[in-house]
Amino acid sequence: MTNDTSDTEEKVTTYTARLEREKDGRWTVELDEEPRVHTWGKTIEQALTRMREAAALWFQTDEGQIELVPRPVLPKSASRTIDQARQARAHARDADRLAVERTRKAAEALTARGISMRDAAVILGISHQRVHQLLAAEVPTRHNAS
Repeated sequence: MTNDTSDTEEKVTTYTARLEREKDGRWTVELDEEPRVHTWGKTIEQALTRMREAAALWFQTDEGQIELVPRPVLPKSASRTIDQARQARAHARDADRLAVERTRKAAEALTARGISMRDAAVILGISHQRVHQLLAAEVPTRHNAS
């Protein structure tokens, strides 16, 4: 997949880097798109660095134009556990965004009733500085129409 942002910027090509852990602990890596490009490393990071170098040589391009998406080959049970962890983190991010939005709305409702930010903070169980941040983040810049 190639992303072109402008004629003056570099073209970045994304490749899938299939990683396998060998019995001796090292990681072998090859490109799904071009299996003849392969290398290894003691760590995943080292293997990916070497793969970026190898891919740049193979495709005769700059390393900065190579983006790698790591795809480790793991047992199904490990893959399921990893997927569950990723899903849990995504749900946590969504829940955090929702909590922030609802807390902001609650802070707005309290302060709109004339309750001070400090008292709103006690009611919401957060610091008064956080109440200030939440309210400041949503205050749109208004221009007086004359």
